[in-house]
Amino acid sequence: MAKRISQSEIAKELGVSQSLVSLVLNGRREGISDKSYNKIWEAAEANGYVPRGMQPVHAPEARRNYVGIVHRGGLSLEHPSNTFSHVQQGLFKVLQQSFISTTFLGGEGDLDEKKLFALLGQRDPLQGIVVFGEVRAAFLKALGALKISIVCVYGSAPGLCHSVTPNEKQSLEQLVDHLAELGHERFAWLGGNQHLGRHQLRLSALRECLSIRGLELDEKFVVSVDSADRQEGFDCAAELMSRVDNDQAQRPTAWVCYNGLMARGAHQFALTNGIRIPEDISLVTVDRTRVCTEIHPDLTSASSSPNAVGEEAAKLLSRGEQPHDNVTYVDLVVPSEFEPGETSGPVAE
Repeated sequence: MAKRISQSEIAKELGVSQSLVSLVLNGRREGISDKSYNKIWEAAEANGYVPRGMQPVHAPEARRNYVGIVHRGGLSLEHPSNTFSHVQQGLFKVLQQSFISTTFLGGEGDLDEKKLFALLGQRDPLQGIVVFGEVRAAFLKALGALKISIVCVYGSAPGLCHSVTPNEKQSLEQLVDHLAELGHERFAWLGGNQHLGRHQLRLSALRECLSIRGLELDEKFVVSVDSADRQEGFDCAAELMSRVDNDQAQRPTAWVCYNGLMARGAHQFALTNGIRIPEDISLVTVDRTRVCTEIHPDLTSASSSPNAVGEEAAKLLSRGEQPHDNVTYVDLVVPSEFEPGETSGPVAE
């Protein structure tokens, strides 16, 4: 077996001091240029040098060994997104196969270009960044200055980065087809996150799918709010019923909810106000997360699997491609899945 090279031999070969070689091979970065750092490591690797107690993470080949996660504004670790927790699980599932871990970098409201470079620098071991949700184009451009691969999930930014998004129109088609086959003609929309493009995509898709069937969404039955949790679902249902005339024949019989959390809140309102589901009202949601099945009754739902969204984002990052002037960005749309639950049924006679 060939004898492994020593620190002094590496220093002599490269024409640098042994103390500098020792610092580099033990992970020191401060005050050492990238050129010198990489040159020393390349020589050490080529000669099979492994200092005692060396942590593999210090090696250049291990530097790009994790993916950073950035949340859109309005989210926090204290109040995480139900959907994005599934996305992160799918992301982790694929990345761990390549021995890549994930780390939370912060939210859009916490980071700007200056903070990003202070936090990460251009030398940090990032395989790439996944942006959860819709963020400003200026923010994405600031991320792009790091010269690493970026993927947006549940948000699209043509020309700026890759994206993986759910098929919103297909989800609403599946829900409307299901409800129409059950005889429903009067629909209501209980919407959340109304400031996001995602809300508008779902509402527009609902209107379009109804129109195709010769139906119309009465504006009186469109209730949208700024957030999208259980309380907002409860409040939207209360507001909807306050707008309904006493004539029960004109009430909407199908409530379509922005997500599963809002559907759970709307279901709670129904329970506390003597509204039977699905006998009086059919309740459906654009969602495919655990909230749809975590308690009785199972929600009738349709959406792209957020786990699959995370997996596809990880596959894009695992390719290891770095941005360049002529990069081709991928805008991937994940198919929707429909799951009939216990909250939808035929129109009451």
